[in-house]
Amino acid sequence: MTNPDRRIAFKVEFSRILDLLADQIYQSPLALLRENTQNAFDAIRMRGALGQPFKPAIVVSVTPDYIVLSDNGVGMTANEIEENFWYAGRSGKNTEAARAAGVVGTFGIGAMANFGIADELTVESESAVTGTRTLSSVRKEDLSTETRGISVSELKPTGEPGTTVRAHLDAAHTVNLTEAHRYLLDVVEFLDVPVVFNGENISGAAPRSVLPSEKSAWSERIPGAPLAGITFGHIDLLGMASGELRLVAEGIHSPVGLGREGTIVLVQGRNSIRTLRSGFGLATVAMQSRYQWGGIADLPFITPTAGREALDAASNQQLQQLIAAIDQTVSPVAATHGESFGNDGFLQWILNTRQFSLCGPLEVTPRPGGEPRPMKEVVRRGGVRYYGGHDESVIAAYASQDEPLVVLSRRSPRRDCELGFLQAAGVGEVDVSPRVTGELPVGRQSYAETALATRVARILEEDYFLGADLRFGSISGGLPLLVTERTIPIVIYLDPDSTAVAPLLRLYEEDFNAFSPFTKDFVRTTVFPRVSNLVPSSTRQGAEAFLRHLRTNREWFEYELDDKADLEDIWEELRAGRLSVAQAAERLTDLGRSVVEVSTASTAPVSSVVQDIGTDDESGDGVPNEFAARPPIDRREKETSARILTSDTPVNGFRCFLSVSDRVQREKGDFFLQPHTAEVVWGGRKVVFVFQHHSGRFGLYYDILCPGLVGDTSGGGPQVSSTILAKDRTFIPVPDEIATTFLPRAGERKRLEVRCDILYLESDL
Repeated sequence: MTNPDRRIAFKVEFSRILDLLADQIYQSPLALLRENTQNAFDAIRMRGALGQPFKPAIVVSVTPDYIVLSDNGVGMTANEIEENFWYAGRSGKNTEAARAAGVVGTFGIGAMANFGIADELTVESESAVTGTRTLSSVRKEDLSTETRGISVSELKPTGEPGTTVRAHLDAAHTVNLTEAHRYLLDVVEFLDVPVVFNGENISGAAPRSVLPSEKSAWSERIPGAPLAGITFGHIDLLGMASGELRLVAEGIHSPVGLGREGTIVLVQGRNSIRTLRSGFGLATVAMQSRYQWGGIADLPFITPTAGREALDAASNQQLQQLIAAIDQTVSPVAATHGESFGNDGFLQWILNTRQFSLCGPLEVTPRPGGEPRPMKEVVRRGGVRYYGGHDESVIAAYASQDEPLVVLSRRSPRRDCELGFLQAAGVGEVDVSPRVTGELPVGRQSYAETALATRVARILEEDYFLGADLRFGSISGGLPLLVTERTIPIVIYLDPDSTAVAPLLRLYEEDFNAFSPFTKDFVRTTVFPRVSNLVPSSTRQGAEAFLRHLRTNREWFEYELDDKADLEDIWEELRAGRLSVAQAAERLTDLGRSVVEVSTASTAPVSSVVQDIGTDDESGDGVPNEFAARPPIDRREKETSARILTSDTPVNGFRCFLSVSDRVQREKGDFFLQPHTAEVVWGGRKVVFVFQHHSGRFGLYYDILCPGLVGDTSGGGPQVSSTILAKDRTFIPVPDEIATTFLPRAGERKRLEVRCDILYLESDL
């Protein structure tokens, strides 16, 4: 037999719930000061609405044991104390009369704030309506929904309406008087009712006191008008000499006529607004504005959340709309004053709303010479152009009295506002792209110029398979060369007066032996960076063809006699059982290594191969970064038997160059003929060189096993591509950090074991 259904009551651990609610709703245990002061303020406004003559006052007393707050407001009857004060969720202020009086609180949960730090609460109140006086009290431990723990009794009336709330603090809480003073001041500072804290009046401040000063470079009063549906009396806009804006908006009316008129006082750059209702402090909020407004907004229609730590969603939205409307209203007024254009917030607002037409008074200085003038005056004359760079040589070349040049500011948002206004006014940008300003006819070229053009064209054709037509002429922007036609054959103009070309022409006349290598270096450092993407080997097809060529070289490679002998020895030892298959495989793998022996006898100075080297072009136009792919330093007309080249004077930052092994030279030496990047890493006994073809599609690694440790620590990274080619020799650069690893001492022979192979950077090659 089953038991019949039973019905039970939902039970609450009342003291625990009070602790939780007080902690969750109110962020500070001092919230009882604010909640009781708010109730007192509302009571005073409600008594004022009755038309009774009295002098409003709120008195707060804080001691180590008690917080006592008294007011001479409307008071409560015994029934109102029971049904409103002690009834969580109910409020006697949820009436049309109370709202018309401008009350702040309507949630009906303020009594709970007391029990965050109080263990006993006493309320004594005399009603201004009935004249009755009531005393009520309860201990926190007696609060319950099941027992009658709250006492209520009648007292003899005194004829002085009002309410006194006395909270006895529990042993676990003490109140710091300085903190309590600061906390309450933030709430009541702008109340028009005297609030006395331990004998000091802390209320009554005027909203305009938020302004740092009333002094300004200019001020204008904007007449009242509806903004975002809210009626304003007027707005006083103040402009500082620095361009900063401040404003005071007064006479703000609620759409439904609630409470006293509102006031907004804003100062730029503070980015937080203290919200008030009828002067009583609510939450501090941040509103989106290019001006980063901060200050106070005392508005009769905003509503806080239950804990008064934020505004409800509707109030937040309404305040944001109001701030946006204020920005829209004051910005055109500010635009009529030149000081405002020093205000980044104002310029950012123009940029954000794209109202560039307001920038007419913004002053610029037309070049050449000239005094600062408003842009609206500058654009009235013809021939004006603008320039977004700051190269003085360009400005000097393109600015003239007939065609003034407006140089845009370096700083945003001013630069963007200048640009927006000028473009809207039809002002175009000056064309400073490089161009040939005067061509030198072939018939007027010198022998040196003809020889240089012929030599450069031949190097491009022979070394890079790139057909080119070389011409001479003056080039704008101080560039040494300009590629004007990018179809094969490409057209390249050289400026004979540039700092990169003029020395080559002098070499032809004064030192013909140096002319050829310097011209090669000129092509490598100056010409190649501007045509690298046109070189056939930079394309997919060209890279594949070159890679096939390298593979063919590898297929033609034959073992040297020493290698053949090693193979026979390994085979005999394997057959005799002296080597296992694994050991034989390891020995065969070692045959894949080449050996390079270096000694003092195989060391020579760099100058024996490279007497002089041209420097990189420093024009900065079209030249890649220092680690970009570059052609080798080509001196294949020079013959050397050296394995190491050294120099006291760095060549591209290197003092040591190591020759690749003879086997690698025969098998893969052609790789180094093509432009490539270089990277070197080391650690332990290993040094690994990684070269990448300029097409980015494949590379070459060169692995060296040294007889001892390489340096004290591991390291490495990208290097400046500085491979040197001699006849039948390829020298790769060695960073200074590890150069001593390869440099032999007197009488020493160093044996370096190397491996080398192609790196396939793309799987489909």
